Amino acid sequence: MPIRSLPGMMADACRDAIVGWYFAATYRALATPAGREFLRAAAPLDAPAVHGYSSAEDIAALLETLQPSHDDVVVDLGCGIGEVAIAVHHRTGCRVLGIDASLPAIVEARRRTKAAGVTAAVRFEVGDLHSTPIRGSAAYALDSLMFVPRAPGVLASMTRSLEPPGRVFCTFIDHRGLDRDSFARYLSGEGIQVKQLEDVTAGFAERSRRRAAAARRVFRARPRRAGRPGLLVVLAEEATVSWLIGRRRLRRWRFTASRSSAAAAARSSASGSR
Repeated sequence: MPIRSLPGMMADACRDAIVGWYFAATYRALATPAGREFLRAAAPLDAPAVHGYSSAEDIAALLETLQPSHDDVVVDLGCGIGEVAIAVHHRTGCRVLGIDASLPAIVEARRRTKAAGVTAAVRFEVGDLHSTPIRGSAAYALDSLMFVPRAPGVLASMTRSLEPPGRVFCTFIDHRGLDRDSFARYLSGEGIQVKQLEDVTAGFAERSRRRAAAARRVFRARPRRAGRPGLLVVLAEEATVSWLIGRRRLRRWRFTASRSSAAAAARSSASGSR
């Protein structure tokens, strides 16, 4: 295992602290009446309300790819407020374990699970994606891995922790604007196979516009109400996202990762030699 430098460790710690603060603050704001109204208004048709860019097409592709059954345990990596996990359970009957680093998100997710009456099948835990052991039949990560340092290595570790073939369905917002071949190389250098790689930036841009419009409507309708600062943050985010997409600096990708044949063979050989 490579030895990490002290500056690199400090940079990762600072990044984690900033990301943690951001999500804690925004999830608290979105748990207010104004925040919940915004999430409902911004949700696309036939898709759960999320703090992000997941669409009905993402959920359909997730279910088609993983095809979870009643006996499976599917892991939601970066589960947010839990609406996708609840939807996955309702549509397939599988059990879902949601993991997120934000305590306010987990508190809200547990509230929603209780309201939906599915606490026996859908549960949530506070956890760090690059250190929490992942155990399950398969996993999905919707716009969460880009907040983790060295995401390809973390993704490879996840594929090794899951049951064979270690499938993880992902959507990923790349801030470098890499083209398809470059992004595939970025992912596949860690012993994983990438399949069904799709550029879904057009849908990402449309979701960003929808979120901005919903935030403006709710902001104007709720003068002097709690949650308005969170809506201002959303508006600032979407203005930045729109600007970066227009300059081809942001792309959103949808793909499935699994253990590579060579990595799986090496793992099997190591297990057999014990």
